Amino acid sequence: MARLQYVVLAEYARVDAGGLLTVAGAGFDRIVVNALPGQVPLACAMRVLLAESEKDARLAVALRPPSGVGLRLETVLTPPPEAKSHEGLIGVAFAATFGLPVSSPGTYVLEVSVDDAPAERISFEVEVQRPPGQADV
Repeated sequence: MARLQYVVLAEYARVDAGGLLTVAGAGFDRIVVNALPGQVPLACAMRVLLAESEKDARLAVALRPPSGVGLRLETVLTPPPEAKSHEGLIGVAFAATFGLPVSSPGTYVLEVSVDDAPAERISFEVEVQRPPGQADV
């Protein structure tokens, strides 16, 4: 059965044609914005392990804001044709980078499931911090 090996939040992430994952600005748990509503760049990067006998895995990623409507992404991961197994498993990288609408401060939660089974839940805080000298309007 496929399983999630890891997931990280980042400012940018991509997977190249050979399956190599590139991640920049990873590992945060807080985003500071100057004003709301707004939009911030956000990426999630992960690696799913499939047994040699598995042809694919269903991946779902849901982002839930503290209020309002969230985002959901679903895809099917398949190993690249040249993928080699290691200890009976094949690793498949996945990355998504998008502009995240932020409408309120608080805790935003990213939930990942693999083959309809919950796999990981990570969260981050969105805070408003106005530049020095700027008055509240």
